[in-house]
Amino acid sequence: MLARCHLLKCAATAAALVVTVGLCATAPPAGSTTTGQPQPETAGLVTGLPSGVPPAALHAEPTLPRPAGWPFPDHFSRTSGTSRLASGALEWTDFLYDDHGATGSGTPSGVTSLAPPRGTYSYPQGKADGNGADIFRAAVGLSGPDTYWRVDWNTLDDPTIPIAAFAIDSDGDAATGVSAWGAGTGLRSAGIDHVLVISSRGAWVVDATTHVRTLVPGAVTVDHHADRALGSFVAKIPTPFLPARNRPWTVRLAAGLAAPGGAAFATVPATDGALPGQPAVYNVSFRTARQETGRFNFWMDAAQALALTTGDVSSFSLPVDWSALAAKRSTPEPLVTGYTNRWYVSSIELGKGVIADAQDSAAGDLRPNFLGRVQPYAVYVPTRAANGPHPLTWLLHSLGVQHNQYGALNPMFLQQTCEARNSICATTLGRGPDGWYFDEAELDFWEVWHALATSFSLDPERTVLSGYSMGGWATYKLGLAYPDLFANAVVMAGPPVCGIRVTGDTVQPAGPGRCTDDGRSMPLLGNARSLPYQIFQGGADELVPVAGVLQQVAAIDALGYRYHFELYPSLDHLAWATADLFAAPAAHMGSLKRTRDPGRITYAWYPNLSRPAWGIGPTGAYWVRGLRARDSGPGVLASLDVSSAAHPDPAVTPVRTSGPVLTPDTPPVPGTFSDLQWKLGARPAASPAITAHLTDVAALSITLGRAGIAPGRAARLSVQTDGPTTLSLTGLSADERVQVRGRTVHASPSGSASVALPAGVSTVVLG
Repeated sequence: MLARCHLLKCAATAAALVVTVGLCATAPPAGSTTTGQPQPETAGLVTGLPSGVPPAALHAEPTLPRPAGWPFPDHFSRTSGTSRLASGALEWTDFLYDDHGATGSGTPSGVTSLAPPRGTYSYPQGKADGNGADIFRAAVGLSGPDTYWRVDWNTLDDPTIPIAAFAIDSDGDAATGVSAWGAGTGLRSAGIDHVLVISSRGAWVVDATTHVRTLVPGAVTVDHHADRALGSFVAKIPTPFLPARNRPWTVRLAAGLAAPGGAAFATVPATDGALPGQPAVYNVSFRTARQETGRFNFWMDAAQALALTTGDVSSFSLPVDWSALAAKRSTPEPLVTGYTNRWYVSSIELGKGVIADAQDSAAGDLRPNFLGRVQPYAVYVPTRAANGPHPLTWLLHSLGVQHNQYGALNPMFLQQTCEARNSICATTLGRGPDGWYFDEAELDFWEVWHALATSFSLDPERTVLSGYSMGGWATYKLGLAYPDLFANAVVMAGPPVCGIRVTGDTVQPAGPGRCTDDGRSMPLLGNARSLPYQIFQGGADELVPVAGVLQQVAAIDALGYRYHFELYPSLDHLAWATADLFAAPAAHMGSLKRTRDPGRITYAWYPNLSRPAWGIGPTGAYWVRGLRARDSGPGVLASLDVSSAAHPDPAVTPVRTSGPVLTPDTPPVPGTFSDLQWKLGARPAASPAITAHLTDVAALSITLGRAGIAPGRAARLSVQTDGPTTLSLTGLSADERVQVRGRTVHASPSGSASVALPAGVSTVVLG
């Protein structure tokens, strides 16, 4: 939703957003040519990513440290709610940020105001960091006579805070044993024979029938350092402390806050969201994605909250086959089709846990709320997942929501967009509900793309960028900043600015800094020369005024660029999400391929948005790369207009159509459409010349082969710049002459050269 959504007290159920992602495919190999035709694009360093992605998408993902005391490999699944065998261990991956306990007193807490959890528990102030009992991963291992029990914490700022309990049915008979876990958990499940309690103070084995509690001396290894991206408890339990393992066990796991002494769970008071007598448990593990489905389940905690409200967690368990562990079997990464959550390791760690917005703002503060190194994202994998490579469809979320917006609100849209098109779809968290896809939220986008490309088979030529509300703004922001990466861009009730445009320059900014200074997409619309936009808008939209959207569409039309616009007079901003009315946008996702090497490139950018340390920010488009501005201050716009007569675009005749339209929904919604498409004519005769007009460009690089100029071919470049510019050329022949203003430089053995150009017009002669 948009900036004023909080002020209007939008219902939590009204927020919806989608991010779609595609699987990864091998890009064509790099090549060269001795003709005047453009060269094939150089493949990216990661299979399945389009070339031209910023460095953030290419960085190798950091490796999480393996905790001390764990003698098995770390081969955890990347999909939440799944497990795999790993040479003597059974390793489980849990959901992230799902630690909200039972549905008790008060209202659900959390920083995503329009995506509340089902549980109502919150944490006391201090080093629980709003996330101190959230299980990230868990594992059970067997080595010789000893068993190993491991819990990885999403946040471990202070090791004395969390506590975990494994409830064990060791005889495979639910009719024996007892149901009460004890240890202050308040939980029940049938057939419990033993409970293993683990905290930083020790490990205790409790006989569930006799209640005899035995401390296992020196059992627990706490792996915790302030600068570590992972905190873990590992307990080594010798055989005498637990019974013989002559049959599979059924194991359950719960986490909470430790009472003084660390041997029991601390009661959750009413001030932290629990009703009297409710379990002292924030997180129950071994829940599958299939158990955590359904509407309004934003944090994959609905089944957990329901079970904890009753205290009976029998439905959540993990079978442990000791014979498989003894044989040191390993199983592959599970492939889960349909809607799931996955995780990746970010290149940055911003702190520990979860924090609220730093200020009371209708649009949030644009700053991250989920700080840790490990971050979740949502993905839809079609049932024909083996039939790759798949197109990637991004469905970006709206203000006040998060990565599970579409899974929680719009299952029909996922079927229409992902399953029907055999596309992998993904939604990023963006480290919070209000990042507006700047800075850390943009970094999250590229790092998720990297994670997807290394996990699935993606077709880099058919990536679709789309989003609803704030995600629609991101479709302008990211699509116009990186137009060469996407085949299609679909905006659903999205504002043309970071905020609300009423008309002209009348804008309500969404927040300070980036959003105000560098938050207008209209000055960048020239970048969409080779990227078509599909725009869908309601006429009664109270959060994205239709006047600003009409002005945006008129500007695209005036440029003569391809677009499709549908206006539905009766729809307000919230109807799309609450009624799952995304059939029309889904029908226009299409199967287009991205444009690789257009003959003309018009490109403008906000230099202030570049963050070289993180590897984000525009660095060029198509065959013009290495961009750097002279003035990079807030709100400054740099631009270029470069044409290659050696690789001319075909003649274009705009074809405009308009008329009434009905959505494919049931019942359909009436609206109107306007559309501009291109009828392509003949391509002009090629000639070896390039012209460039530069504004506030300190440096740029031209890849000559992709512009149609072969190595060693005589050519002429005319460059007009408003200040000193360094022009770099690649794709020359070794030692090839480059002449400008009476000076001659020679290309390096690798075929590159750079020349300094003063303000004004310069002619650069090749060959």
